[in-house]
Amino acid sequence: MKMNKWVESSLLQFPLRVGLGGIFCLAAYTKLGDVQSFAEAIKGFQVVDVENYEHLIVFGAFTMPWVEMIAGVLLILGLWTRAGAAIVSLMLVLFMAALMHVIFDDSISADCSCFGDVKIGGCSSKVGWCQVIRDLVMLVPAVYLVWRGGGVFALDALLSRKTAPLKAQTPDAQFVSEQVDEGGFRG
Repeated sequence: MKMNKWVESSLLQFPLRVGLGGIFCLAAYTKLGDVQSFAEAIKGFQVVDVENYEHLIVFGAFTMPWVEMIAGVLLILGLWTRAGAAIVSLMLVLFMAALMHVIFDDSISADCSCFGDVKIGGCSSKVGWCQVIRDLVMLVPAVYLVWRGGGVFALDALLSRKTAPLKAQTPDAQFVSEQVDEGGFRG
């Protein structure tokens, strides 16, 4: 059973964590470099009324890249892996909903600024099905990581071993404490 954990961690969990985390860190980095352009891209999606809710666009333009960066770093490190993967999953679902909003509304023509000027997955800058499929492909490993966790190469695994209770680490400790409680242990 232990060998299966090592194989799963080596072949699936570690590469998926680092790859997905790296993609989200790259996306965040490109947006943080030009927040104004990212705010304009959000405005172009016309998900919220710009006149009444411009503050939401500004808030999203400043917070979304940081959430992406933090979630990406958590995935790369394998720290709070399930939480980081859950945040990434939620963001991907929201991104796909926004993309489909643009696709199905013929009056909207928007550019996707998912990765700034960097082309990932061969998608053009115009919003289309390519971006939805790309996000769906990224959603699969994110959901897998929520389900299975970060694996043995994650900081989560290291920290859980260090903080395990003493009784769980040494089976003789329970025997000794039972003998002392019963008055039967005489050294």
